[in-house]
Amino acid sequence: MSSSRRAFLPTLVANALPLVGIALLDWRVAEVLAVYWLELATAFLAYGAAALFAARPVVLEGREAFFLPAVGRNTERAPKWECEPSPVDVPGPLPPIYPRNGRLVAATLFWGFGLLAVPLIAAPEAVDAALSLPLLGTTATMLGAHVLDLRREFFDEGQYEERSAHTVLEVPGRLLAFASIYVALAAAVGGGGLLFILALLYEAGVTVPDSDAGVLFGASMIAGKLLAEWGRFDAARADEPGWLGTWFQPEKPEA
Repeated sequence: MSSSRRAFLPTLVANALPLVGIALLDWRVAEVLAVYWLELATAFLAYGAAALFAARPVVLEGREAFFLPAVGRNTERAPKWECEPSPVDVPGPLPPIYPRNGRLVAATLFWGFGLLAVPLIAAPEAVDAALSLPLLGTTATMLGAHVLDLRREFFDEGQYEERSAHTVLEVPGRLLAFASIYVALAAAVGGGGLLFILALLYEAGVTVPDSDAGVLFGASMIAGKLLAEWGRFDAARADEPGWLGTWFQPEKPEA
């Protein structure tokens, strides 16, 4: 086994545990999905806060694949990106905040949480799962993990001086885009295929318990989560990441 795959093994094991919980410990699929929803929500909160400290101006020229909601390929840059910034010092060891990043952060959070609200409307039972005490504790743990990662990579290594707010916000934005595309494809292709198989089994006189169908659905969501984790891992470690890692690697035209 290569060193990169060995390094990914703890992440693989951690993300496979929910499948064991569904199959053997009677976990509800809604609870697993709520954990993934909470991870996306906390990522937007953490990276949204970190983007306020990004010192570089937003550069749109040379950006090819990914644009945040407030900007686009033909968007004209506001004058604030051309002139000298006016950072605001904050108390403590943190670097200064750049108020010019505020509009982009607010727009990204608005659209991000707007999209995240869709599954809650479609599956209101997930709200009860998300508000349970164990999952609230999980939320706090995830938020703390994001903060620690950002402190190490973004602040301690001085990356806030080399990155723009757009580049920082791409991290949760790309994760949400991947999740949306994956769920849509899984529902259209995997869901249709699963219904077809269940119909064939029914015609053959074989009844599949709801719990088994839930395991199959949960497994498909966990597989998607593992794909996302591998893509982020590959983007962070590889000099030339694969196609999936390339998607999770933010563009840096300002560099």
